[in-house]
Amino acid sequence: MNSNPTEKIVYLTFDDGPSKNTELILDILKDNDVHATFFIISPYIEPHIKFVERAYKEGNAIGNHTADHEFQHIYTSEEAFFNNFEKQQKFIKETTGSDCTIFRFPGGSHNTIVANSRGKDFTKNITKKLNEQGINVYDWNVDSGDAKGNNIPAETLIQNVAKNIKDKEGNYKNPAIILMHDCMTKTTTVEALPGIIKLLKNEGYTFRTLK
Repeated sequence: MNSNPTEKIVYLTFDDGPSKNTELILDILKDNDVHATFFIISPYIEPHIKFVERAYKEGNAIGNHTADHEFQHIYTSEEAFFNNFEKQQKFIKETTGSDCTIFRFPGGSHNTIVANSRGKDFTKNITKKLNEQGINVYDWNVDSGDAKGNNIPAETLIQNVAKNIKDKEGNYKNPAIILMHDCMTKTTTVEALPGIIKLLKNEGYTFRTLK
C-alpha cells in the first residue's frame, strides 16, 4: 500500500452511508483538499444516490459494504452473503459506471457475533473468494469510536483518533485506516471531521483512498 516507507499514509473511511451527512462530509473534504473512501450500503432514500455520484466524481473511492448491512440476512450463509454483495456491486456499477474492487464486512472481518454463530472461518473463507474475484477486503486500525453511540461529543472523537493513531510503543501507525460513519445519526462525526483532518495534517500524513 505504501511504496515510500518514509511517507505516512492515512485513509479516511466512512461506513453505512449515503445520507445527508455524506453531503456535509464531502463539503469538508473539498474544503480541505483531501479524499476519503466510502463503504456504502443501498440508500434508504433514493435522492441520496446523488451523494454517491458526487463522491465518486470528486475523486473519492466507493466501496461495497453489502446492500442492507442486516447481520441476520447477510451472515446466514455464504449464498446469502454473496447475493447481498452482488446486489450492491450492481448498484455501485450502475451509479458510478465503474466496477467496485473494495469491500468491508459489516462489523469488520473479525466480528465476534459472526464468529460465534458461523465459526471464525466464515469471513475468512468469504475473503478468500472475494480476493479471487479481484476484490480487496479492508478493516481498520484506528477507531474514531463513533459507532459506540449517537451524539458522542466531537472533541471525544478527535481525541480517540489522536490516541488510536499511535501503537502501543507510541509510534504513528503507517498506513493508518480510520473508521468513521456517515449514516444519518452521526452528526458529531461531521463536526469532528475538520479537527481530525487538521490533526492528521499536523502529524504529516498524506491522504489516500483505498484501492
